[in-house]
Parts: sequence; C-alpha cells; structure tokens
Amino acid sequence: MQDSSKDNNNQTRFKTIFELSPVGNKIIDSSLNILQANIAMVKLLGYDRKEEIVGTKILDFTPPEFHKDWQILQQQLWSHNSSSFSLESALVRHDGSLIRCRITSILFEEHGETFGYTTIEDVTEQFILRQQKDEFISVASHELKTPVTTLKTNIQLLQRLVKPGAVIDQKITRLMQGAVNGAGRLTMLIDDLLSTTRLEHGEVSLNKGWFEIGPLLELCCDHVALQGNYELIYAGDPSLRLYGDQFKIEQVIVNLVNNAIKYAPTSHTIYVKAETLDGMTRITVSDQGKGIAKKDQHNLFDRYYRVKEAQIINISGLGLGLYICAEIIKRHGGQIGVDSSEGKGANFWFTLPNEPA
Repeated sequence: MQDSSKDNNNQTRFKTIFELSPVGNKIIDSSLNILQANIAMVKLLGYDRKEEIVGTKILDFTPPEFHKDWQILQQQLWSHNSSSFSLESALVRHDGSLIRCRITSILFEEHGETFGYTTIEDVTEQFILRQQKDEFISVASHELKTPVTTLKTNIQLLQRLVKPGAVIDQKITRLMQGAVNGAGRLTMLIDDLLSTTRLEHGEVSLNKGWFEIGPLLELCCDHVALQGNYELIYAGDPSLRLYGDQFKIEQVIVNLVNNAIKYAPTSHTIYVKAETLDGMTRITVSDQGKGIAKKDQHNLFDRYYRVKEAQIINISGLGLGLYICAEIIKRHGGQIGVDSSEGKGANFWFTLPNEPA
C-alpha cells in the first residue's frame, strides 16, 4: 500500500514538472507520434491548444530537409538502444516561420513499452549569432589570406637575395627567421578558421579512395624529421591500406602529431600505431608528455575549446585543430577519442571503416 502511494506521488511530481516546465516537453513513441505535450511545447510551435499537437507526428512540424535528423534520433534510441540522444534541428511554427531547436530525448519504459521523453529548446537566436560569427570569420580569413601570402613571398625573396657566404648581422637573421615563423603560424590559424566554417556549412566534400598508410606517414610527417628534435616511430604494417580521403586523413594525422609536439614538448618520441579491430582500422598517435586531466578530455574535440592550465595557457592556437579532426573523421563514418592519465602521456586515436560504405 505504501509503495502504491509512493508511485502515485512520483507520478504527480513528474506531471507537475512536465506541465510547468518553461521548456517544450513532449512524449513520443518509436514511430515519432506525439503522445503528450506541455503548454510550452504548444506555444513553441505557435498553437493554442494541446489537441492541435497531440496525436500528430513530430515530422508534421519539421521541414522535409530536416526529417533525417529525427530519423537519426529514432535510430539511435530505438534501434541502437541508446539511453539518450541530443541534436540540433529545425521546426516550423503554425505561422510558417522556422525555429532552430536543441532536442534531447531520453528513453523510459512504461507498461512494457519504450517511450521518448523529449525536451525542445528554442536556440534560434544563438543559431543566428553563430551564423553571423562564422560569416565574419570566413570573410576575415579570406581577406587576410592575400596580405599574408604577400608577406611570406616578400620574406622568401629577401632570403634569396642574400648571397651565399655573405656576412649578415645575426640580429637580422633572427628577425627574418622570426618573420617566417610568424607568417607560418598566421597561415595555419587562417587555414583552421577557413576549414571550420567550411565544415560548419557542409562545404567540405570527400574524395575517397584506397591508399597505403606507409607513404602517407612519410609524406605528412616529413616536417618532424626536418626539425631534428623529434623521432616518429611507426608500429604496424606500412602496406596497410585505408579507404578514405587521403588528403583529409593526412590533415588529421598532421594535426595530431603537431598537437603532440605542441603540448608535450619534452616528449621527443612520437609513436604512430595502426591496427585492424572489428572491421575498423584504428590509428593512434601517442606521446610521453604530461597527459590530460579527465575533466578536460570530454571537451577536447569541441570547437574553440582549450585546456586552461598555467603550463600551456600561453601556447598559441584557437582550439580548432582537434575539432577539425573530429569533423573529418565523423564524415568518414569513424570515431575519434583520447586515452590519457596525468603524468603518463596521451594517446589520440581515430577509426576508419575497412570497407566503403
């Protein structure tokens, strides 16, 4: 009798929270039918009464080009048995206007059936601000590209004008080399910004094909050997064949190797390992640096995220390298992650499907 009373109290609390929440709440079944909705959900879609929403499908309020988002959510929750899933999509209000939404759905069971408790938050304003910021970054990056290229060309010409054997003041030599390095870092930052905006707007296409990892590593990590301060050791079959966009995968590996050099400067040996696991090829880039705290690992692949520690706070960068890597690997159908303990180095890894999708 006591358990029954407790269940009733829990149900009452749930209904109160569900109804009074300022965020749009709804309950859906595996076919995306709307079974319940709160008044915030009704207002969000521009209606007056729950009856106008309950009994419909969420796809009825979704532009056709965004149907795939709900299909992905449906697949993740009911086919892959994920306990929760979040994504950003768009809905159409009663007056025809479009709103951008952050959608989070959690599975729960009742009377032997599985339902999705879904919250929908209007993020239209944030979406517009993000678009404006991306547009500004894209325009600024393009405008900066030309003067930086001119600067690099002029510096290279100055270097060539210096005749072999000529006696040059060491201060001038250092200044010229500093200008070359500065222009190079600026070029990398601009390239990262351009890559980010292209990825965000779906403007990056993949030219997939088969290629061997051995020649790729020699090509993309040649700069490590030229520096002379680091040794790159590869563990695996150099003839191992990968399927993907060779240029983009090269970009990922270069980013991970540069990351190891930047954040583990005292670790002069960098390891690259390739192995085949469960129908996927896994590539790992390892260093023996100070490692990464657990609290930071979850956010490392977010856009603009940088670890806020005194030892690395002055290292240049925008926090875009790992984000770009993650987006490239996601578009290949793979996964990316890091395994690390403080004081024991870091292992950054990514996987690629062994066969074309």
